[in-house]
Order: sequence, then C-alpha cells, then structure tokens
Amino acid sequence: MTTSIDPSEDGIGDGQRTLDGQQLAGALALLGPADPVCVEVLTRLNLRVYPGEPGDRSAYVVLDVHGVSIGVKRRADDLYLHADTTETDDRLIAFEINGYGETDHHTNPSNPGL
Repeated sequence: MTTSIDPSEDGIGDGQRTLDGQQLAGALALLGPADPVCVEVLTRLNLRVYPGEPGDRSAYVVLDVHGVSIGVKRRADDLYLHADTTETDDRLIAFEINGYGETDHHTNPSNPGL
C-alpha cells in the first residue's frame, strides 16, 4: 500500500500524507473476510497526516468521514481536537469526553439559530 504526499502551492510541500478509503478497504481485505459495514465505512473514509509543529508531541491526524473532518494532535501542554462540519447542514455537535456526558456545541456560535 502506498500513501500520497501532497505538495503545497509553493511546491515545497507541507508533508501531508494521505490514505483514501479504497486503500484502507484494500488493506483490510488482505487480512481476510471483513464485516461489510466496516468495509463500507472505510471506503468513504479519508485519512490525512501532517507532521507536528515544533513542541507538539504528535503528528496532526485528520479523519474525513460522514462529511465531517475530525483532527487531533497532542500538543506540548494539551490535546487539540478540531471538528469541521462546513460540508454538512449540522447545526449542533453533541460530543462526549471520557464518559462524562454529552456537551452540545453550536456549529455557528455567533448565530446558533442558523
């Protein structure tokens, strides 16, 4: 399996590595019979990995699935999570951390009615 490396507009490259859903599903198939639900999700998933910035403890990993991009990286003093829902019509994100119950977050806090 190969990954692609995307160059930046200036040609230098930002170090982004990508695996698309077809590659991930193909890798799963090599392991033997797979659950059809898992295969369906994997074929629609995109994985991007960017090198960490100075001081980060990990690379920045982004999963694109269900029209949403979820990014995560371990920075020097915290865990950074990013959710991008601009390609969906979702108005509210309900999320949970460590089993302590859901918290709702409007996708447009300046206009929650949108």
